[in-house]
Amino acid sequence: MSTTKDDRLQIRVAPDRKRVLEEAAETSHLTISAFVLQAAEMRADEVLLDRAAIRLSQSAAKAFAEALAHPAEVNERLASALRRPRRFTWID
Repeated sequence: MSTTKDDRLQIRVAPDRKRVLEEAAETSHLTISAFVLQAAEMRADEVLLDRAAIRLSQSAAKAFAEALAHPAEVNERLASALRRPRRFTWID
């Protein structure tokens, strides 16, 4: 089953960077569109994977598993910290 490509993505690029992309695409035996799309898809997958998975050393993985198995109890210091205004916002 083939997929129809109906959506269009347009970008602006400096002439010297376009020449670099064209040369890389030609070296890869790809059209410039295919080369740029392939590179963008690979980077998108990498960025999203970084949000979905974490890499831990063996000792960190052990500590993480231990923390999950035996969660800390909420004491007054933690409760106080949770009531304070956040200095950051999550971007989802």
